[in-house]
Order: sequence, then structure tokens, then C-alpha cells
Amino acid sequence: MKAPHIQTAIPKRRYEIDTFSVVVLGDIESRDPVKYQYIMALVDMGESEPFMYITAEENPPGERQYGRYRARVLLGDDERDLGSENFLGDLEQFTDFGLQVASRLLQLADEEPIRLL
Repeated sequence: MKAPHIQTAIPKRRYEIDTFSVVVLGDIESRDPVKYQYIMALVDMGESEPFMYITAEENPPGERQYGRYRARVLLGDDERDLGSENFLGDLEQFTDFGLQVASRLLQLADEEPIRLL
């Protein structure tokens, strides 16, 4: 799986949704060439490693015409660019966006996320 190479990060939000645990990380130090603003990691309950990541990455200055941050989904070997928006730099808005994306991809239409942190 393509996964962010996180060296350090601080959990900003935690949720449970259906049988998944969700953590939103901020203040991220990584060995990757991109600068992460936030990373949402989803883990199946009972597992230790995330199976999906949703990221907000800072766009290079020359690529900010549509927004300062770009969203991506990393799921297995699949990587999808979800476009660029300025709102992705805000913790609350990124979290809402990420939970909506995750719910849609995991077909959790009737499940409500429960905030733990």
C-alpha cells in the first residue's frame, strides 16, 4: 500500500464510524516530498495498520490557482487526486470533508461518526 512516511505527528481528532477507527493527524513531519497539512487514517477495528489515508497536502506555489491544498485518497495500491481547495487547510473543514469521502467510499450512508477526541 502507498502510505505516507510519517516520522512524527500529533493526533488532532479521533472518531469511530461503523467498525472503523479514524484519526486525523496534524503537525506532521514526513520523509515524503510533499508537505502534509493533515492526514486522516482509517483502521479496521482490531487491526493495527491503516487501510486508507485521506491527505491534505500543500500545493507547490506554481500549482495554487485552484487552492493552496490538494486532497488525495490512498487506498491499497490506488491513489486518487480529489482536487485542490483552500478550505482543506482548516482542521474542521478537512475533517468534515474526509469523513464524507470515507463514508462514500466505504458505503456508510447511514452511519454517524462518533467523535472521541
